[in-house]
Amino acid sequence: MIGNDIVDLECAKHNSRWREQRFLDKLFSAIEQDYILSDGKRFQNIWRLWSMKESVYKIISRGDGIVRFNPKDFTCLIMNTTQAHVRFENTTVPTLTETHPDFIQTTAFLKPDWTSEVVQLVHSDFKSQHKQSYQHAIKAYAILKNVSQNMVEIIKNRLGVPQFYINGSLQPEHLSLTHHGHFGAFAIAV
Repeated sequence: MIGNDIVDLECAKHNSRWREQRFLDKLFSAIEQDYILSDGKRFQNIWRLWSMKESVYKIISRGDGIVRFNPKDFTCLIMNTTQAHVRFENTTVPTLTETHPDFIQTTAFLKPDWTSEVVQLVHSDFKSQHKQSYQHAIKAYAILKNVSQNMVEIIKNRLGVPQFYINGSLQPEHLSLTHHGHFGAFAIAV
């Protein structure tokens, strides 16, 4: 299974709540807050931890679809500037985070074979972003499977999880999609 999340840092700057202590207390443990304040990169660290928690939540919620997202139930364990683990109950999930001047993107994965891509989105409205994200994922998957793009479609299952189909047949590879602001990303577990 795989999960991912992206944060457009320019959009995130306009959300002033990240500056409030109450915001931090609701989302992050004391240890995570120490990390946030550790190196003068408070803003980036907040959104790195957030994207890690959200990415792992996407994996956990695929199991039974019942999990309520309480960010403090997901504990981040930082290894270095890109690698970390997130623990939820008895499950520990590795993550890989890309920090770019314009975005932070995290992929969480249970198996080591996966691919992901960040794309710049042309339109900022939700419907257009959704469509663009699907188009980019379909194109990459068609290349991966060596089939025509018009043979591939993405359909959400009853839990809202996007899944690949080729000629109407469900495929085994897992997909995670995300978009925020002017950026989108997809991750495919192969």
